[in-house]
Amino acid sequence: MLFLVAICAMTAGRGQVVLPEHTKAWADSTLFDLKNTLARDPTTTITTTDELVKVYSKAKDACALAEVNGLRSTSFTDLGMLESSMACVHRAMDGFRPGCDSLILIRAYVALSYLQVKLKDFSRVDSICTVGLSLWNPTWRPTVLRNALLTNRAIAAARQGDLPKAETSFRTILNLAEAEGAQQDIDDAIANLGALKGMQGQLDSAEYYGRLSLARAIAADKKNRIANWYTNLAVNAKARGNLPKAIVLADSALIYALLTKDLSVQAIIHGNLASYYHSMGDLENAYKQSVLQYNVNDSLLNEEKVRALAEMQAKYESVKQDKEISGLRAENLQVELDKAKVMRTRNVFLFIALAVLGLSIGLISRLRYIGRSRIAIREEKMISDELLHNILPVEVADEIRAKGYADVHEFEKATILFTDFKDFTEMGAKMSAQDLVGELDHCFKAFDGIVEKHGIEKIKTIGDAYMAAGGLPDKDRGSPLQTVHAALDMHEFMQAYKQQRIAEGRHYFVMRTGLHTGPVIAGIVGVKKYAYDIWGDTVNVANRMETSGEVAKVNISQTTYDEIKDAAGLRFTPRGAVQVKGKGMLNMYFVERA
Repeated sequence: MLFLVAICAMTAGRGQVVLPEHTKAWADSTLFDLKNTLARDPTTTITTTDELVKVYSKAKDACALAEVNGLRSTSFTDLGMLESSMACVHRAMDGFRPGCDSLILIRAYVALSYLQVKLKDFSRVDSICTVGLSLWNPTWRPTVLRNALLTNRAIAAARQGDLPKAETSFRTILNLAEAEGAQQDIDDAIANLGALKGMQGQLDSAEYYGRLSLARAIAADKKNRIANWYTNLAVNAKARGNLPKAIVLADSALIYALLTKDLSVQAIIHGNLASYYHSMGDLENAYKQSVLQYNVNDSLLNEEKVRALAEMQAKYESVKQDKEISGLRAENLQVELDKAKVMRTRNVFLFIALAVLGLSIGLISRLRYIGRSRIAIREEKMISDELLHNILPVEVADEIRAKGYADVHEFEKATILFTDFKDFTEMGAKMSAQDLVGELDHCFKAFDGIVEKHGIEKIKTIGDAYMAAGGLPDKDRGSPLQTVHAALDMHEFMQAYKQQRIAEGRHYFVMRTGLHTGPVIAGIVGVKKYAYDIWGDTVNVANRMETSGEVAKVNISQTTYDEIKDAAGLRFTPRGAVQVKGKGMLNMYFVERA
């Protein structure tokens, strides 16, 4: 296989990113560096953008989040993690808003086209790039984004067999890049012309462009490009009948593919080596390379994960009439299955009618079908994973994927947090329904961010009440102290928001909060629209702590107090024994930051 260089639009800039304090100013500077860095390391980029997502989520900067997700998508694609790449590029496009820099949207189109090149869905690449280019303004900079769309569209043309169109496009890109002095785009155009010459059988031209591109890649220390060009030169050497040279070049390619951890390229190289050894009659090494190729491919798409996905699809089938998963209904899956049955039936008849020729056609069709199926499985798996993680804790979602169900678990020490807005009904009478729901949504989104920050699990909302728990489903996350700090953060948010609403002359909520620590039982409720929930007397007592509290105060039980009483930075106000409905007299404490 010859490599064409798909482009994810990385541009020249100020070098390696170093992590300082995670402030908004740091995030803005780091994002600038990342999107203008030449040859970003994908693993480092993912680590850095993890922190950027946290900062921009807290700052509610939708435009920056969209741009960060565009960068994350291309890095995940480089690592062969195509499901994660798809999720990020969808977030980038969904997050784009009027008022955002238009280049953020263009970058998202580049990321999506780059991903589709890797998925080999070349007709979709062409349409994506055409849409992106239709939005392009000739005055915009950097032009590397435009050239990336032109390049990926040319690759789609080449992979669909239109080599003259692809060559014309690559030469156009080379002329544009030379006129603009864009060295990166010049390198890409030369590299792609070399690969295209190899596909056209023009081996002398392919060798010339290949050696030139390899030298440029080595000078720039672009390991993924080096691996690709050693691979292309090996293919050329085989075409010339020089198998020993092809093996040496392929071995060099494998070294760099291992350095970049690119499993898809490693699989291609092992497959090529198996072919070279087989052609030389070295069946032992041919077999070893075939096994290595199989193992690498197995890592890319684990069969156990496919079975788990099939089980999840079966569960979704039972509720397909009232659930839509990101616009893809279960009916579509049945249609595809019917098509597959028709295809298999047709292949049987072709086999009977055409004998050996029919068998060949059937095998080719089957291989293509498997390729499309794997892509569909990846996309379906991404959708089901996102849905599960949105409605269930990660640990519970993983258990369901592994076993098809989740066990009920007992936790000896969990800290339950309840909040509730005082006089919510009366407040609702003063506000429109839209404003009321909007205010709830604003507050609860803030609470979601706070509990995530402290490692606490959100359980549910009931009207104006918000329920969360620390110490489950992971016993090592969300200690009583972390849960109390989360409650204090919620009150600080509400106090600041109250002042803002007063300044605007608008109505505002006031909140009570209660916490209690003790044993609970947790598990999945129901079959349809199921949810993760918790039960036990601890939950009831925590609720009583909230209803027995006061506005703008965090009220905790004696048990929770005993867990955190020695913690620095907190001040406690004993309330003594307070009469609690159904529980009698219970000791309580107000807690605040010292």
